[in-house]
Amino acid sequence: MDEKLVQAGEIRMQVRDYPRDGEAVIFLHFGGGNMHMWRDVVPFFTDDYRVVLADLRGHGRSDKPPGGYHIDRMAQDVVGVMDTLGISAAHLVGSSLGSEVGLSLAANYPKQALSLVCEGALLNEGGPYGIYEGNAEAFAAHARKTLRELEARDEKTYPSVDAMVEESACCFGEMGWWNDVFASVVRHDAIETDDGHYVKSWERIALPYMRHALYYNFGDYYARVRCPVLLMPDTFPGQDEVELDIMARLFALIQNGRIVRVKDWVHPFGWMLMPESGSKAVLQFLQDI
Repeated sequence: MDEKLVQAGEIRMQVRDYPRDGEAVIFLHFGGGNMHMWRDVVPFFTDDYRVVLADLRGHGRSDKPPGGYHIDRMAQDVVGVMDTLGISAAHLVGSSLGSEVGLSLAANYPKQALSLVCEGALLNEGGPYGIYEGNAEAFAAHARKTLRELEARDEKTYPSVDAMVEESACCFGEMGWWNDVFASVVRHDAIETDDGHYVKSWERIALPYMRHALYYNFGDYYARVRCPVLLMPDTFPGQDEVELDIMARLFALIQNGRIVRVKDWVHPFGWMLMPESGSKAVLQFLQDI
């Protein structure tokens, strides 16, 4: 395994590369996460694939510019990693934000996507595939209100990384989800401030990300994807009828797709809670295609 900062276009990204001859699988984490979320997933893939993990722009040990958080720009970052590592094409496995980035890459760089796994990017905020049920004028007001609230929010800081971990342990522990993978993700996520305190990456990424995410139309992307696609929806507690209808309509746009429902799957934390179940679903998909 080789972990290093690599040039990805205009920024540097932290990557962990498990070299092997043959096809590559690139894992893309959820927003506010980082490469450490895949720790217990990796062993299921390294016997047969070259595995690459990356901290996306603004996360982990990658560069943290103030802008560039549209999924199209973040997909360019991943293509930059591929170019630097000499990977001409790869299977893409994404969780939440990582699914959105993988979807953009597959749509905009079709020759570089062998397949796409989307554990996320299954509905929009607004528009024809959105969960917001008001008209366009009402949604515009909703979007403005959401952004104003994010702009007014104070950045939450912590006196130490341990304090950050302890708060997360309390939150996730109440749901029975806390484990050492979660702890590793939180520690890798910590950003030290100029005054010696710490913040979580999402504190600084949420606003520039949401300025774009509120207006995404994933239908425009799925309609252009040519590689095989696997959708992995949340099954715990499960999606409601509106969300299922949106996912079904997006799925209808995919030329070569399938949906796999992993029992008791928790979006986006399933990879950290039940890595074997998620990994086996992906491996079966890769074997079938």
